[in-house]
Amino acid sequence: MFSLRRSLFLVFLSLFAFGGPGISHAQVINEFVVNHTGWPDSNEYMEVFGAASTDLSHLTLLQIEGDLADDPGEILRAIPVGTTNGDGLWWTGFLTEPTSNNDRNLTLFLVTGFSESVGADLDGNNDGELDSTPWSGIIDEVGVVGLDEAGHTYTVDASMVLIAGTDGQNYTWGGASRIPDGWDTGTPSDWVRNDYFGAGLPGFDGVVDANEAYNTPGTSNSTTNRPPAAINEFVADHVGTPDDHEYVEIFGEAVADYSDNCLLVVVGDFGSIGVVGSATQLTSTDSNGYWTTGFMNAEMEDGSFTLILADFPTCGSVVGTDLDSNDDGVFDAPTPWSDIHDSVAISDGDPSDVTYSTVVLGPAFDGIPGTPGGASRVPNGTNTNSTTDWMRNDFDGDGLDGFSGTPDTGEAVNTPGQINRAGVGDYYSAVDPSSSASLRATLHDTVDDHQKFEYTASATDTWDILELGDEDPNDSTKILDVYKNASYAKAGGGNDFYNREHSWPNAYGFPDDGASNSAYTDCHHLMLSNIGYNSDRGSKPFDDCPGCTEKPTVFNNGTGGPGMSNWTDATRWETWVGRQGDVARAQLYMDVRYEGGTHGGTGYAEPDLILTDTTALIEPTGGNASVAYMGLLSVLLQWHVLDPVDDLERFRNDVVYSYQGNRNPFVDHPEWAECVFLGTGCGALPMFEDGFESGDFAAWSGVVGD
Repeated sequence: MFSLRRSLFLVFLSLFAFGGPGISHAQVINEFVVNHTGWPDSNEYMEVFGAASTDLSHLTLLQIEGDLADDPGEILRAIPVGTTNGDGLWWTGFLTEPTSNNDRNLTLFLVTGFSESVGADLDGNNDGELDSTPWSGIIDEVGVVGLDEAGHTYTVDASMVLIAGTDGQNYTWGGASRIPDGWDTGTPSDWVRNDYFGAGLPGFDGVVDANEAYNTPGTSNSTTNRPPAAINEFVADHVGTPDDHEYVEIFGEAVADYSDNCLLVVVGDFGSIGVVGSATQLTSTDSNGYWTTGFMNAEMEDGSFTLILADFPTCGSVVGTDLDSNDDGVFDAPTPWSDIHDSVAISDGDPSDVTYSTVVLGPAFDGIPGTPGGASRVPNGTNTNSTTDWMRNDFDGDGLDGFSGTPDTGEAVNTPGQINRAGVGDYYSAVDPSSSASLRATLHDTVDDHQKFEYTASATDTWDILELGDEDPNDSTKILDVYKNASYAKAGGGNDFYNREHSWPNAYGFPDDGASNSAYTDCHHLMLSNIGYNSDRGSKPFDDCPGCTEKPTVFNNGTGGPGMSNWTDATRWETWVGRQGDVARAQLYMDVRYEGGTHGGTGYAEPDLILTDTTALIEPTGGNASVAYMGLLSVLLQWHVLDPVDDLERFRNDVVYSYQGNRNPFVDHPEWAECVFLGTGCGALPMFEDGFESGDFAAWSGVVGD
């Protein structure tokens, strides 16, 4: 049982560490979900709020079982806290509910000096009093009392529990949020129940009702039915006259109504300071969260201006209005909007000009001379309210139809309505090839967290991406399949000729498609294939297969036909020599891209996919798994060398990059395979014509063949 001394200590700690009641605390449990619609609860999570960008690794989040039907007092979860983001938030990532946990009665603690482990029973006689407290201090606590399940809670302050009915809803709290972030008066009124049906969680279609909060893991808590949108990309000036490819892109929740938001362009040039040059009412975002103005013809300023995204449902009436009558750089009161969600300004450097944002992209803001004509948040959606979120767009129009620009170092591609991305020259700027470990780690960080597209959907899906990426270079109305090398008229899903091949068989680690499964729809390893050949390959690992059954190719695009066949038996598949390197590099990519952990954007758990020569490990997992194997690694490394990268594969890499926002590094840098998978040839050595940093191919090609 907790002593009076401990109770007084907690009160003292609250006052000392947090500055008194009724303010935002230094560190608090900010949001949690321990039960939601569906089974199992695979989207549970906990969130901590504290100072921005602060290491909180001295803290641990604990979940203590309270149901008498289970084992009250058992530590169900003990999760070390990490570093908060720029908004002061850290969250666990999505968690699957603990085994045999009814999610009715429970207690959450945020503690220091934790010295036990998951499974420890802190209430041996189940009397509702903790026998031991394996921590040095409690920073925060909250309990949940079940409506229809007998049990205990263990909070020091017995009133700090969330009870069914106290908010007008007569069922057990499945999750809750502090509104606003970090608010703590030490009473249950700090908490608002989260929507049980998952509003805000990927793959859920819940709707926030009165007295409910949105599920917002890792982002600011809110009672609205969507996160705020942000200005994500814009172009106001580009090569040529007139500027007929101006645009602004907004990024927010997918398929969400933002019609109460207004996008304003406020002039900053002397003589028209503060005048609203244009005002556009937003509508709904698309299936990937984007809304764009469409191309505009010389409607935006070429000099200094500010883009403002504000709550303003009838914004067209303000065009031409002077919002800064004395030109002092401060909007006159009252403003026509209720709130500004985002802003960014361009300054051409004229000292008489004015901007209205804390984020100003001026001449050489990024070290590149000249005023930017446009800019993109890179990585996509990055928003720390700093100029470092932004990368200037290629002024010569790379990415826009009819333009032939090429991004220089430090420039982004123009991508209206698509994921923002840097030019290829910058894509690998953080990669460290000095050792095998550093190269693998930095490559993973570079290619991780891509944008997922649906496998099959009415909006852009994998069919759309693959039919462009696997397009027949001699006929844009056709595709070229991976195994037979046959050319088929583009037909999309449901045709009788070709389908989608998971070159890393989805049976090995990720068989169940869904919002949480990025690997299933990752187009870097999906390839269009003749239906019969895809069936013949099945889930067989890649391996040389001498004396096996022949699966011939046909001549197309200058290759294939007699003497260039696939070979297979009951356990192996040997891809024909013209595409051996393609499938090999796809497997190498999967090994580096998927290393466990969680997706940085969605929070979903991801598998650790591992290439191996141990065939006994290569087995179907029966469901989405934490670890899975494919192979054969040594053979794939040989194929990688024997079939070098060609223009067809480079084109495919560019296409997938344009959608997913990540690249296959072994297509761009085939020499890195040796370092990552063999531990040799590392370091920034001169590149030879064959693409490898070491010209001594024989020295390691013999090793991989052993």
